[in-house]
Amino acid sequence: MRFLTQSFAVVAIALLWAVPLFAQSDSTFHRDVEAVDVEAHTQKRQAVPMQTMSAVEIQQLGVQNLADAVRRFIGTNVKDYGGVGGLKTVSVRGLGAAHTAVSYDGVVVSDCQAGHIDIGRFDIGSIETIALTIGQPDGLLQPASAFAQASMLSISTRKPDFARRQTDAGVRLKGGSFGYFDTQVEVARKVRHSTLSGTAQFMRSDGDYRYTIPNVDSTERGRRDNSDIRSARAEINFTTADGNRFQNHLKAYGFYSERGLPGSVILYYKQAQERLADKNFFVQNDARLRFRDNLMFRFQAKYNYSWNRYEDRNVMYTNGLRTDLNTQHEGYLSVAGLWSWRPIDVSLAGDMIYNTLESNMKGNPQPRRLTLLSALNVRAVWQRFEATAILVAQHSSEKVDFGSRPDNMKRLTPALSLKWSSNLITIRAMAKETYRVPTFNELYYTTLGTTGLKPEEARELNVGFDLDISKFDFSADFYANNVDNKIVAIPTLYIWKMANYGKVDILGADVAAGTEFGIAEARLKITANYSYQKAIDVTDSNSKLYKSQIPYTPLHSGKAAAVATFKKYSLSVTSIVSGKRYFLQQNTPENEIEAYIEFSATATRRFDIGGSQLTASFSCLNITDNQYSIIKYYPMPGRQFQLQLNFML
Repeated sequence: MRFLTQSFAVVAIALLWAVPLFAQSDSTFHRDVEAVDVEAHTQKRQAVPMQTMSAVEIQQLGVQNLADAVRRFIGTNVKDYGGVGGLKTVSVRGLGAAHTAVSYDGVVVSDCQAGHIDIGRFDIGSIETIALTIGQPDGLLQPASAFAQASMLSISTRKPDFARRQTDAGVRLKGGSFGYFDTQVEVARKVRHSTLSGTAQFMRSDGDYRYTIPNVDSTERGRRDNSDIRSARAEINFTTADGNRFQNHLKAYGFYSERGLPGSVILYYKQAQERLADKNFFVQNDARLRFRDNLMFRFQAKYNYSWNRYEDRNVMYTNGLRTDLNTQHEGYLSVAGLWSWRPIDVSLAGDMIYNTLESNMKGNPQPRRLTLLSALNVRAVWQRFEATAILVAQHSSEKVDFGSRPDNMKRLTPALSLKWSSNLITIRAMAKETYRVPTFNELYYTTLGTTGLKPEEARELNVGFDLDISKFDFSADFYANNVDNKIVAIPTLYIWKMANYGKVDILGADVAAGTEFGIAEARLKITANYSYQKAIDVTDSNSKLYKSQIPYTPLHSGKAAAVATFKKYSLSVTSIVSGKRYFLQQNTPENEIEAYIEFSATATRRFDIGGSQLTASFSCLNITDNQYSIIKYYPMPGRQFQLQLNFML
């Protein structure tokens, strides 16, 4: 308790000096289109909570990876198994990772087998902007999939800079503790209205950091085992545009990784033998066409191939080895149209998604799923007031080679958002329903799946405001979520133990505040946020679990950062605070994970070399060498150092 009191006193003081993380976009048709290009550089108030982080902030704050960036957003819970190679998934406001959609350059990423996306596979060095939207996206010209989820994590990659020449190129080198090395090369060429760019990246890490962890009535010291990773990624992008009339972005993406899955550290057993190899390839196209000033269409198409091999060496298996092979194929088509007749904007979107899963596991039914989504959006703007109504229709049907399958699932889910704004304050309110179909693992997995699972039904209510007074900004959101038939995954790394809570009530508040001021060329920006999240099981009032906090959801958490810049120098200090959590349903002391606070610092220097630019950054992460765990028995790295060099021609 003393720890939390001291930690949150620091956060409370910092709250007097913060800058809100909510970015906004205008509701008019014309500016909605422009937001595609200027999203990373503008922040405007909107009707739903939204947080962003730019490439400049990522570099100044010394953000290690995408999971580290998302951890700094309000209301997020990142499950991290430690090390570079450990799986990393994100849950927003206690709803679970499967309720958070991830989009990559405007097209939704999916995994019908597991339902959640391992955000650790996305390279932080290629990102221009990260945006987390709670509820529906503010822009209406979106695929129907973007409106069907409770939250959306949008990743926008770096766009080439042709301000000085027709060719843009850069090299990044990054190294650090535990054998970490990362290199990336990118080249882009502009020819008239088109741009061709390519990126290649390689990363490796031993992940063999030392740890200290309490174990019953003793303290265990050791070195992390089987946490190594090798990964390679390549992208090719071709974009073309004809003013505001036509825009097209074609992307081909390839990724491969081979990594150890670090086992739990318990009762002195550290001999983890699990290995995971991943291959992922997709090609996607995103096109926008404007026929008149008030009529625009968007077309998306994608083919995705995903393969993984899981191996575990153990005497309990025949020949001492278990090998699971899984292959997913996905075809995706989306058409959306936006018609603007002020003060009314109307959009209609339709998606068709076809998924298959092939596996070598005995008894796997080889499922195929067809999902149809449509979304109707109507927005009205009158002076300072804005109202948006959304209706999403979802239908899914499945086929299997043998065995049982679930019945067809269909549902209509509405959403409504309201906003009123003045020069100083914006007041917002949102209500939304979402519908999550069980994943293939949850339905068919040979030891855990059951085709009798019901879809999750979630409801979100949010009321909040943004206040902007001179150099001081403050924002607060208060929310209540409710989930029926909640399917909860208790992580044991690759195989998860499934538990159905039935009903979960979530009550919370997100607060962000801060300021920015300067003298001459020196500036100081201080930000902080605090999140309260009470997520309890309310299935059965006679159960011992009634009103218990659901696993891995802290009641209190917060973040703070201070960034000082002077000419070509910058220095940042950041902290992340998490209260105690429970790793099992029973909220007992023996199931408790201790609270923690982590401090990091980054120093950056920019060098101008002719027409080129070199940026050097040095980071010290977890300065106090705090020994903590996000997932029980999976210790996180202690103090570590990183050096990064970015050279842009």
